[in-house]
Parts: sequence; C-alpha cells; structure tokens
Amino acid sequence: MTPMTPQDFSRLLDTYGADAERWPAAQRAAAQALCDVSTAAREQWIAAKRLDALLVASRAPPPDPARQARIIAGAMARIRSRAEPLLDWRWLIPPPVAAAFAASVVAGWLVGLEMNDGAIPHQVLAHLHFEDLFQ
Repeated sequence: MTPMTPQDFSRLLDTYGADAERWPAAQRAAAQALCDVSTAAREQWIAAKRLDALLVASRAPPPDPARQARIIAGAMARIRSRAEPLLDWRWLIPPPVAAAFAASVVAGWLVGLEMNDGAIPHQVLAHLHFEDLFQ
C-alpha cells in the first residue's frame, strides 16, 4: 500500500464523496490510514460528511407519476401535431434576403440583355436544343 498524500485525499473526497464504500478499494485503506494520522485529513473528511448529509437532505421528492405522464403526453402530442416541415429553407436564408437575391439576379439579367441590345448571345443559342423541348 502506497501512502496517500493530502492532495490525493482531497481529490478522493471531491470525486467520490465522504462515504468510504464509494471509494476505490485500492485507495480505501490508504485514505483510512491518512485519517488516522492527520487531523487535517480527519477534519476534511468530517466536512465532506456534513456536505453529503446536506445534499441528501436537500433532494427534491420524486415527481408525481401522473404529472410526469401528463407532461410527456403533452410534449408527444405537440411533436406529433407539428404542421411545419422539419427542413425549411427559411432558417437558412430569411425571406427578405432571398427576395433581394432574386431581385439582383433579375436586375443582372436585364442589364445583360440591355448591354447586348436585347439580343440573346449566339453562344447561348448554340447550346440550346429547342427540338428537345418539344418532343
């Protein structure tokens, strides 16, 4: 058994609490030995026991099963009645931003037509296959 340092004992109390049954078996004997020889460790252990007792005393009573069932049923009903789709583009691009983008695309297209005197460039026409559209 390796002796336990006060820092290790503090870490043990912070991690597992004051109940020696929750401590790792390999460290339990060393911690007990430290408490036997060190008054500071003993006082720290007593303070941890008081804290554990306060934590146990301050626990809320278990929830009423009927109330718990009502809360779960209400949440499930709300989830099932959700009318909006789960994937909605509006969270990604707000409508005003989408409208501004569409307006700038149309404005760019109109400026492009005006710069070409309203004619569609022959490079675009060369790649269009109108006969495929009407079959």
